[in-house]
This record gives sequence, structure tokens and C-alpha cells, in this order.
Amino acid sequence: PSSYTLNRHKSDTTASVSAVWPIYMGGASDAARGLLEAQTHEAEADAAKTGHEATTVLVQRYFGAQLAERAAVLREAALATIEQHDAAAQKMLDAGVIARVERLQARSALEEARRNARKARDDAELAATALTRTLKASDRVTPTSPLFVLAEPLPPLPQFIDTALTRHPGLDKVAAKKEQATQLHAAQEALRKPQVFAFGQRQLKTGKDADWVAGVDVRWTLWDSIDRNALAASSQRQIEQAERTGEQARSDIALLVEKRWLGVEQARRQFLAMAPSLELADEVLRLRTSGLKAGTSTTLDLIDAQVNQAKAQTERAQAAHDYVKALADLLEA
Repeated sequence: PSSYTLNRHKSDTTASVSAVWPIYMGGASDAARGLLEAQTHEAEADAAKTGHEATTVLVQRYFGAQLAERAAVLREAALATIEQHDAAAQKMLDAGVIARVERLQARSALEEARRNARKARDDAELAATALTRTLKASDRVTPTSPLFVLAEPLPPLPQFIDTALTRHPGLDKVAAKKEQATQLHAAQEALRKPQVFAFGQRQLKTGKDADWVAGVDVRWTLWDSIDRNALAASSQRQIEQAERTGEQARSDIALLVEKRWLGVEQARRQFLAMAPSLELADEVLRLRTSGLKAGTSTTLDLIDAQVNQAKAQTERAQAAHDYVKALADLLEA
């Protein structure tokens, strides 16, 4: 017939397995792996820096709790002594040995000592709480290592600078940034080269009539709307920027180490220079005590000497704390 109508309906399913194997990528695969490795090194450097900073915070809070406790003990000891002097002043007033104005001055000094002792104890409790929470401890942490100052000077400054330029995590991070820029540049250069793949596909079907295909695919971009020369120049500039950043980082780290090394030495000299002041405060207190017995000193003079001694001892403990803090900052750098 000149025409006919054919109606047919059929459903079927097929399954196949495919594989693609890159043979040559122009270095893109190596660049991708190198980029991920450099990012890992950057993360490790950041983690090391964070760990060093956390250690410094721990040192500051640990010895800060020691300083606060020391100050509280000194203030409370001074308060106890001033209370005794205040009671003695009241007896002297009752006996008519001192004037009422001197008795009021002694009472005023006592109230001030109470305020200082209460504030010092509150500060010590706060410092202890901060240390306990820093360590995430369930019970209160009691520091056992006392404040200290090394009597001998530190090793020479160049030794610390050499160590910093070898081990500082900031330099590791800069090196990782440079490696990332280098690998990005290599990946962009790889896009200029041809890429070769092997491929294969086979129908999952039993028998000899299963379809299959295999071959080699070559891909080479000869022209692209993206200016690859500009991209290559940009990535090269990033490498140069990373190099300059590394040079600047080395200079900054050396300067930071020198600054903190000098800070440690200054704190050490400051602590040692306070020894005569503490000896003088002790001697003045001894003379005022003897003078009160001999009638040449007043109760207020003795209280002032007691307060001055506690102040000198607290300032020396503060100087020791400043030394420990400066040393921790130096070691972090």
C-alpha cells in the first residue's frame, strides 16, 4: 500500500558502567594536591599560634592569682597589726597619753586598712575564679608555684631571635600562603597545556551482544574568553607579595623579640632595685616600734610605717609578676 499505520509500544531498561582515567593533566592534579597540603600547613600554623597564646594566658592568670593572693595576705596581715595599734591607741587615749585627734587619725587609718584588705581579698577571689575557669576545673585550683625572678640575666638576644626565626608559627603561615600562591599559579599554567584522558564504558549485560566503547580523549583549549596571561601575571604577583610579606614578618618578629627581651631585663632590674626600699621600710618600722616604746614616736607614725612596709612588699610582688608576664610574652614570641 502507498501508506500504512504502525503502532508499537515497548519498555526496557539498561545499565552500564563507565570509567574515566586522567592520563596527563598538565600538572593540574599535582597543583590541586599541593594547594590542599599548603592549606593544611596554614591551619597547623594557626593552631600552633593559638596554642602559644593560650599558654601565655594561662601563665598570666596562674601567676596573677599568686600575686592577688600575696597582696591579700599582706593587706590582711597589715590590718591585723593596725588593729592592735588601734587598740593600744584607745588605751593611751583613756590614760591621757595622746590627744583625741591622734586617736581619730589611728581610727581613720584602721578603716582604710580594712577597705584595702577587703578589696585585696575580693581581687584574690576573682583571680582564683578566672584561673579555675581557664582550666575548666570543677574544684578551685590552688597555685603552688610561687612568683619568681631569675637573678641572672637572660641568654643573649641573638639566641632568642634565631630561635624565633626558626620556630615562629607566623613564618610557617607566611610560607604556607606562598606555597598556596605557587600552586595556584601552577594550576593556571596547567590549563594552557593539553589534557589526555582514557575512557571506557560497557553495558551491564550478559552475553556477547553487550555494547561497549573505549578510547582516548585529548582536550586542548586553544582560545578562551578569559585572559590567561593576566591570570598568570596576577598569580605571579601573589607569589611576590607572599615573599615580601615573609621578609616583613621576619623583621617584625625580630623586633618583637628584642622588645620583649628588653622588657624582661627591665622587669628583672626593677625587681632587684626594690630590695633597698623593702629593707628601708623594715628598718623604719623597727625604729617606729622602738620609738613608740620610748615615747619618741606616735601611734600614727607606727601605723604609717606598717602601711608603708605592706605597700613595699606588695610592689615587689607586683614587680615579680611583671617579670613572669614579660618572660611569658618573650617565650611566646
